[in-house]
Amino acid sequence: MEFLEKIRLSVKHTVTHRILVPLRTLLRQGLTPSKLAWSFAVGLLIGSSPLLGFCTWICLIAASVFRLNQLAIQIANYVVYPLQVILIVPYIELGSSWFGKKAEGVTFEKLQASIEAGLIEGLKEIGFLMLQGGAAWLVVAVILVYPIQLVLEKIFSKMLTRMQHLEKAEQ
Repeated sequence: MEFLEKIRLSVKHTVTHRILVPLRTLLRQGLTPSKLAWSFAVGLLIGSSPLLGFCTWICLIAASVFRLNQLAIQIANYVVYPLQVILIVPYIELGSSWFGKKAEGVTFEKLQASIEAGLIEGLKEIGFLMLQGGAAWLVVAVILVYPIQLVLEKIFSKMLTRMQHLEKAEQ
């Protein structure tokens, strides 16, 4: 039981110090809940793409093009990494069902083996499948970005209101 408690405390510490504290700081510095929500939503969706190794760069470009907050978008990208790994195969299967190149028998282990065989060899073997998965992800991301932003805006608005009440109570 002591081991599980250590893990719980470690996760709590990580969530608090690497996610919540920076988000609260951004709100205190004047970033609006709406802008923070857009930045975080886009980061979550980019971070869940099947394009391994490119998410950080895509986040940098998206934040620059759409004038989103770099820190918030990268935090979201970091948060969603485990989901990215889980969604790689489903995105590839969805994309291959749309474009016709079959992804039969594609597993995360096979993808990992292709990548470990070398960048060029891995890209030859799975490059087209990854592009198909990327196309499927893009469609899903465009559909989900606005609903996610709306939910996050409500959460960040409540967070800001609570922070303001706590600051007033301390005075």
